[in-house]
Amino acid sequence: MLFAPFAGEGVCRRVANPAARPGTPNMEPRHALDGAAWLWHPDLPANTPGCVLFRLAVKSACAETVRLQVSADLCFVLALNGAVIARGPDTGDVTHWSFATYELKLGAGVHRLEAAVWWAGIPQAPEGRMTWRGGFACAGLGAAAERLTTGVAPWRAARLDGLEWGPKLARSYHVIGGAGRLDLGRLDPRRARWVKPAVVRPRIDAHPCGLIAPGWCLEPSGLPEQRHDLWRGGRVRGRRPRWTAAPSVRFGAEPTAAATAGWTRLLRDGVPLTLPARHAETVLIDTDDYLCGYPMLEFSGGAGTQLRIEWAESLFDREDPTIDNTPGPKGDRGAVAGKHFVGFGDMWELGGSGRRWTSSPWWRAGRYLMVSVKVGRRPLTLHALAVERTGFPLEPTMKFRADDPTLAPVIELSERGLRACMHDVFVDCPYYEQMMYVADTRIQMLLAYTFAGDDRLPRRGMELFDLCRGRRGYPAMRHPSFLRQESATFAMIWPWMMHDFALWRDDPAWLRRRMSGLRALMEALQTERDADGLLASPPGWLFMDWVPGWFAGWAPGQREGRRSGLVNLQYLLTLQRAADLESWVGDARLAQRWSEQAAGLAATLERTFWDKRRGLWADDESHATFSQHGQAIAVIAGLRVPDPSRWADAVGNGLAAATIYFQHYLFEALGRAGRGDLVLEKLAMWRGLVTQGFKTPVESPEPARSDCHAWGAHPVFHLHATIAGIRPTAPGFRAVRIAPQPGSLTRLESELPHPRGMIRLRAEFTSGRVEATVELPPETDGVFVWGGTEAALRPGAQTVRLG
Repeated sequence: MLFAPFAGEGVCRRVANPAARPGTPNMEPRHALDGAAWLWHPDLPANTPGCVLFRLAVKSACAETVRLQVSADLCFVLALNGAVIARGPDTGDVTHWSFATYELKLGAGVHRLEAAVWWAGIPQAPEGRMTWRGGFACAGLGAAAERLTTGVAPWRAARLDGLEWGPKLARSYHVIGGAGRLDLGRLDPRRARWVKPAVVRPRIDAHPCGLIAPGWCLEPSGLPEQRHDLWRGGRVRGRRPRWTAAPSVRFGAEPTAAATAGWTRLLRDGVPLTLPARHAETVLIDTDDYLCGYPMLEFSGGAGTQLRIEWAESLFDREDPTIDNTPGPKGDRGAVAGKHFVGFGDMWELGGSGRRWTSSPWWRAGRYLMVSVKVGRRPLTLHALAVERTGFPLEPTMKFRADDPTLAPVIELSERGLRACMHDVFVDCPYYEQMMYVADTRIQMLLAYTFAGDDRLPRRGMELFDLCRGRRGYPAMRHPSFLRQESATFAMIWPWMMHDFALWRDDPAWLRRRMSGLRALMEALQTERDADGLLASPPGWLFMDWVPGWFAGWAPGQREGRRSGLVNLQYLLTLQRAADLESWVGDARLAQRWSEQAAGLAATLERTFWDKRRGLWADDESHATFSQHGQAIAVIAGLRVPDPSRWADAVGNGLAAATIYFQHYLFEALGRAGRGDLVLEKLAMWRGLVTQGFKTPVESPEPARSDCHAWGAHPVFHLHATIAGIRPTAPGFRAVRIAPQPGSLTRLESELPHPRGMIRLRAEFTSGRVEATVELPPETDGVFVWGGTEAALRPGAQTVRLG
């Protein structure tokens, strides 16, 4: 909110946290930061929204490198000599509170180390940020301990009163907090009154009788620093010669290049733009991208100027974007003229002296930015208008090429969507919720393995779901979250994540630490079984998919008191995954127990939900409705495979159709049924997103609320795992099965990340034959399957000819 853009990794970088000392959290110190006092401003009561700036002068006799650990509640921006060096803490919960270790390179002289910390509760703060109370802690490591540690070093604090909160977005389900209202005349460190901070929690000292200190229990997240790169660019596609405060703004014909030349030079080249006193203007900026980040504004003059920066994923076709809580039509996402901007963002009242930087208190997301300015009594100069991008630093290494030019844009769209939903947690959507849901996250984890072989964020996600287990062992439907949400159907997907990790990555020791949580969930599910071994009424929102006609996504029949085929098929998959996990890294006796229960449940499912007349799996025991969902889960679970002609086309067969999210499982089932060719055909919807101007995958069928949902990026996984047919068949990816289903493709290339390198496949298909070159990493063997024939594969490069 107060500092210049990121100073760069040459000044500060996040480093690995030192190993924790053995001990009980908050009963004895385990980390250096446990030895620091947590500070806050003495005049700002607990649970009162506010912003506190902490400052410490650091003297260096010569060039040196120091390390420190930092955390805060709710959010901090760490700065050195006026420039951002870190943001945090990573999202967590109070009993597993995140901190990070940083390495600073200091030159000789006196340096200004600062932390701007803001705190707010719901609804001002994002619902995905949990909190205990406002606070800040810092600990120097080694020789820097006395110089940097709060409670020891002479930190000072200033209360900055210029941050307030406006309402959240009034339409749809929007829980990322309220709009920031920043008065920079009051939010000015140069006018602040500096005081000695209050200690709101002292350092942790060992307690011999086991008493646990209240509040933050520190646990490092193990994540890298989020992105800080500065985005500049975009083009002005709408302009109105007045200040705009209305919730909906209609833009007419696009302005000429001459009319927006000053804004264009500012955005693309950083050429200052001076606006005269009393000037008012509104411009619409198309980033031609999908950004997540903090708007960064550098200005001088213009005291009293009001400036708004609002964000939108797309423009709407009508003035009221929501009728009866249903999102209105948006049409072509790239169209602007004649459409309505209805956005969300922050507002500043500019003030202070000299050139100043400012940004928003929390990150925003979207494609379009609307900037509206009403200059005060003196001219305003805008020196920079940019976005500090935030997000997990994903570095893709996968490649997929084929003789279908429509696939590359789908891959680009999917990658952009995945990036927008990877932060310090996976998020379902960056614009509306910024929440980590189990079902969304499982698909995103597979994509992280596919794109980059990166398991750092997947580990964090699985760990957080493990740590949030409540009601007899169930993970929450989403976590972290200020408000807990329950769903047995989502809880049952958590073991699927661990099963994926076991196959696609290679760290059995880490996985073994999650097994106690898995067992707690499995035992909890045992208590929900009826006399037939079926789950009759498991807890929570039993969401399955956003199918039109299914109330709030519930599995059919469940709310009416009928036992659900879909819920119990999902339970079968969970039993099978638990049995595999116990066999690989756990207890062989439990593996046998879950395997035997799975076999019994499979027989019960056959008796209860298989419809002989239609040759399909019914949604519930009434056999009144059928869906692609039931067929897909049954096929994945290894049950009777219905004729794909009866379920691949939902409309033609009178089935409820899987929407974007659940098509991941539909594609899985089609691949297992030997109809991967239909997966390529069904990518027509994603090809349509590209032609409609989407930059990211959409949440659900039109009219869609969210234009960015990474659960819709799963086609990239299937291009590698179903079309190229590359899948692990043993833990640690130590065995692979390559069974291409190219459909209409005559050639393809896949480079897929692997725990010990890359799997490379180049294949050409002609007249029922395949010629392929395959390269496997060390300690990996497998088979190549084509037309019912198998060829053995070994580490290294080889050529396969079959057919």
